[in-house]
Amino acid sequence: MAFQNWQVGLDIQNGQLCALAIQRRRNGWQLRHWWRHALPHNVLNNGALIESSALIALLQRWRKLLPRNISLRTGFPAQAVLQRYLAAPPRQLREPELGRYASAAAERLFPLTANELALDYCMLPSTRLCLTAARRSIVKQWLLTLSLADLTPEVIAPASSALETVGELMRLPAESALIHQLADHWLWFMPGREEAVSGWAPGVLTLESGQLAQVLPTARRFWFSAALSAERPAGMQPLQPLSLLRFMQPPLPAGDGMFTLALGLALHPQERR
Repeated sequence: MAFQNWQVGLDIQNGQLCALAIQRRRNGWQLRHWWRHALPHNVLNNGALIESSALIALLQRWRKLLPRNISLRTGFPAQAVLQRYLAAPPRQLREPELGRYASAAAERLFPLTANELALDYCMLPSTRLCLTAARRSIVKQWLLTLSLADLTPEVIAPASSALETVGELMRLPAESALIHQLADHWLWFMPGREEAVSGWAPGVLTLESGQLAQVLPTARRFWFSAALSAERPAGMQPLQPLSLLRFMQPPLPAGDGMFTLALGLALHPQERR
């Protein structure tokens, strides 16, 4: 049955690849597989996945470690995502009317034509409409590279959305924030906001830069994880994302913070809201 399939999160970043598979059990989630491999620091360029025979061969070897039938969820670089919020339609719309409303709004709000956009949308609890878009050419290039390794994702989610999934399941207080440092940018999640509860900022986060206060001025408590061996800023608590799983057995990852996004992708629902 479908619910017995492994839910697999695949996180590809400059510097490393992390993958993690979970399976639903009666009383929680079971960790079934984890895998990490170093990558060059130029695998991504402005969100585009640089196709190479070495990367495809690596993904092909990893694919052989997995069952035939999986539910694959792949991260998409936050820098390549366009996102806007707008008021809900004046009257409640159902599909396909809501889709036409979202497409018309996207043509006004994004600096790309409809043919250039890959568009997704959802209604927020605040009765606002969230539009998420990316260049269709970049999405196709990701899908082509993955398909060459016999990988077909059911979900392609922005990396910040994967962090949001972890943060929501941790049930952080409204004044708290979750930070995940990557090689050349960092992601953030902060609950309790009507919109834009997650996002990204360039560079390596340091408290001295004042960037944290600028991006998250109302945050008072912080949890931190990192894709690579980044130093945890003073005053931040280490995030332990694998604590969200109920069943695990050795060997376990030495640093589970590296798998924050892979876990968020594995847990990412197909219908987010």
